[in-house]
Amino acid sequence: MNQLVDPIATGKYDFVIGSRTRGQRERGSMNAQQIFAGRFAGWLLSLLYGIRYTDMSPFRAIRRDALERLGMREKTYGWNLEMQMRAARAGLRVLEIPVNHCRRTGGVSKVSGTLPGTFVAGARILATFLRVMLEGN
Repeated sequence: MNQLVDPIATGKYDFVIGSRTRGQRERGSMNAQQIFAGRFAGWLLSLLYGIRYTDMSPFRAIRRDALERLGMREKTYGWNLEMQMRAARAGLRVLEIPVNHCRRTGGVSKVSGTLPGTFVAGARILATFLRVMLEGN
């Protein structure tokens, strides 16, 4: 947790994201769709906003005032992508750091663990991407 919060506490960054793809991953902790989606979204955002993301990880910390300025709307699967898009567009000082990621120890993911869940989440994330992109500045 400190590795996410410390760069904000020092005043150097507004938003810190922990990248599972840049850190040490236990075999089976992320499936191919998750890795591809994070890298593909990162590539699109680098084209749109000139910022490089490698993951849409939920491991993140953000200054409260910065979060309030973003005007977040998404409450489902696309919230993390919306936050990253709005942060880039707002010119927040963003840092992506490697974080270690272990396999899930119990249960099956409702999203990445089933084909229907993957499609529902993917459609919601795509809709969020299009909505935020079309909103412009």
